[in-house]
Amino acid sequence: MSKSVTRADVAKAAGVAESTVSRALNDSPLISEPIKQKVKRVAHSLGYYPSRTATLFAKNKSFCIGFVCPHYKKIKPFSRAYFPSLLDGVIEGVTERKYQVNIVIDQCFGQYRSYDELINSHVVDGLIFSITDENFSPIFKLMDSNLPFVLVNNYFQGASSVYARPDKGMHKAMEYLYNNGHTNVGYITGDLNFKNGKDRLSNFENLAHKFHMNPKIVKGNFSKSSGYNAFNNFKDNMPSVVMAACDRQAFGFMQACTNNDLIIPKDVQVVGYDNFYPAAINNPPLTTISHPIFDMGIRASNLLIDLIEGKDQNKQIWYDTDFVVRQSTIGKEK
Repeated sequence: MSKSVTRADVAKAAGVAESTVSRALNDSPLISEPIKQKVKRVAHSLGYYPSRTATLFAKNKSFCIGFVCPHYKKIKPFSRAYFPSLLDGVIEGVTERKYQVNIVIDQCFGQYRSYDELINSHVVDGLIFSITDENFSPIFKLMDSNLPFVLVNNYFQGASSVYARPDKGMHKAMEYLYNNGHTNVGYITGDLNFKNGKDRLSNFENLAHKFHMNPKIVKGNFSKSSGYNAFNNFKDNMPSVVMAACDRQAFGFMQACTNNDLIIPKDVQVVGYDNFYPAAINNPPLTTISHPIFDMGIRASNLLIDLIEGKDQNKQIWYDTDFVVRQSTIGKEK
């Protein structure tokens, strides 16, 4: 077996010190351009390629970001459409910037006991938090330690975040329902420990008042089972339409309707919130508020990398939602 080419071999052939080889191959400003080109030519001719580990160690960077995903005892996070949809966007963004992604399961760090220890280990250069509750306790420590991070679907003053406001999409949805004669509308809330759960409920209440509708609100928690269980709160006085704070809850409610011999949209109409992939292929396809989570993932990754590379300051990025009509509601004949 032939001997592997080493840095010492390149240094000898190029007539430079071994440290110069490392610096030249890492484009150090301490090395002149002619020397860099000479070293690179010699390295290429000898078939020498520095290890990624050594290169990253020399730059004190990993060129990798951490995608922080919550740990649930009973539900695997990537069984929910939200997390893979967001991760797809993050991957799209980091690939364009020549970074990689590590998945970090929150509260399950292995050898790392805290976020700052994780960063200082150089396993990742920054963190994207896929979802955090309103009273996210590590936020102030993270901000004080100047660790690069971005929140998705949450926001704090002074922290970088990417958030989709529910206003436009929910307004379009409620206007559509009003124009189609609905006066009694049910709503299944999300988890009110999260800002997106609170913001969606607040918008629903304001819009129900604006369009002179009679609302009936049932507490949920973004889970399919909470949507299913909400049926019992509506069944004795079923509204003409029920809106859910997420598509998963809408699917659960629709399943309960089917199990109780109600036909959608004939007996009750349903509106979801997210417009992730299952909504379009559900039976019937789900009318829903469109949440641009893939685009938000791209933007979050680019914002984080800009923070890591010192190209930007902390900022809050706001997206708008939209509304998609499908067969779970009935519109007026044109």
